[in-house]
Amino acid sequence: MISALLCLPFLLPQAAEPEDVILKMRDGRVLLCEIVDHDFEGLAVTRTLDGARFRFGWGDLFPGEAERLRSGLGYKIETSVPEVEADRLLLVNGQVLTGRVLRTDVDNIELRSHNTVSLIPRTRLAAPPEKIRVPAPEVLTPEQFYLERILDLDAGSATAHYQFALELQSVFALERALEHLDLAQSLAEASGDDSLLKRLDPARRSIRLSLENKDQAELLERVRQLMNRERYLAAQEALAEFGSSFPDSQLKGDYLDLLDRFDGRRRVSMERFLSRRWFIVAATLLKGQALQKDAAVDDLLEWSTNELPQLMRARLAEELVEMAGPLDPSELDALWQARVDHGSKRHQATFGNGSWILGEEKARAGLTEAEEDEDSGKTAAQKEIEARTKRYIDNLERTRQRAAGQDEVSPEDWWRRATASQRFQFLLAYYAEFSGDYEVTHVSFGYCGACGGQGYLTSIDLGSQGSRQRRVPCPTCHTIQVQRSITFR
Repeated sequence: MISALLCLPFLLPQAAEPEDVILKMRDGRVLLCEIVDHDFEGLAVTRTLDGARFRFGWGDLFPGEAERLRSGLGYKIETSVPEVEADRLLLVNGQVLTGRVLRTDVDNIELRSHNTVSLIPRTRLAAPPEKIRVPAPEVLTPEQFYLERILDLDAGSATAHYQFALELQSVFALERALEHLDLAQSLAEASGDDSLLKRLDPARRSIRLSLENKDQAELLERVRQLMNRERYLAAQEALAEFGSSFPDSQLKGDYLDLLDRFDGRRRVSMERFLSRRWFIVAATLLKGQALQKDAAVDDLLEWSTNELPQLMRARLAEELVEMAGPLDPSELDALWQARVDHGSKRHQATFGNGSWILGEEKARAGLTEAEEDEDSGKTAAQKEIEARTKRYIDNLERTRQRAAGQDEVSPEDWWRRATASQRFQFLLAYYAEFSGDYEVTHVSFGYCGACGGQGYLTSIDLGSQGSRQRRVPCPTCHTIQVQRSITFR
């Protein structure tokens, strides 16, 4: 939910009989006084005890006291921009479209945003449409919002009309908001709800002030719309235009509120953008490398952990220009690290039959001793003897292959024989685990399907002197025994 703080700097007419109020000061003093004047900067009071006159800035008051007074005086009405259900479409080029899906068929999706209807071919979608909740002004016009919500309004409740008026004000349906304030007043007067009646006048004044300065209010609403659409450079230009064109605006409070929230909103939007785009860009670049069947595996691994992270940042910095202007790619690191705050999506990848290329230490990292003991059912001494025997047999096999003129299987041999999907999965897993860009949240293992997790194959040689059992290293897992998979975010 996005807070909309409508700060409204205007002078209120003096009451015929001013009442004494108690002010709590930041330094701990308590002052019984009468408010005689107030404006955007602060207020003037006369002390009840001796009539002495003082001028205070809002910052001189105790924390929370200024907000209470400004709200009561009509300077600040706090409400929330209402949210509505919408559909989000992620396109293959990384663009995100938000609106309401009106119609779908096997080829296209019809999407409406405000008064604009677009026909989106399904071939352009990177994922199925997703239901989300967004601030109403992001997808609905003020009148569309009014017609949608009016059906659920409790017409006999003064409070419901008042709250609806504040919602209408937050989506810039100002004339409609005044109508419902009038209805709220009629119902409140009939029921004697004095508490509500006291809140109606400040709300009415703030709405009328926006109407009286409609060109300024529309410019500020344009800023809000641009921020909702994550077009922050255009929003920044519109804010600068307001500041230079209307330096003494009665809507200066609205302007300062947007200015105060601008950098924070933009940063959160950039973090969310990276959270949804990082994997897509990485996958695109990795798939390109996975198609190179004759590449050297060592070169690919070096590229995945050193060059790819730099390419990622350079490309994403270019995509963020519309939000933040030119960026140094290194500035993305802090934004990317904040992805966890936005519910970062988890992904999976597997090294598959290429796990042996990592080497035994990396391929089996995370496989605990308890798991290994459970898998084997052997004591530590038995495992040590088996390991020595395995190394001895491996050496004999390598000697035999060299004597027979056979070459050992190289990583490049595996790479050429693997499918494009297997090569992509291997590179993705390697990049995710060893580049530092992602956090590995879980490691899982599967037995080698060829040897059943034994690391070797057993064959029987038949000769004139009888049969002889022989063990050879598994040509699939190369004695590693397992296939490594990871989950990362």
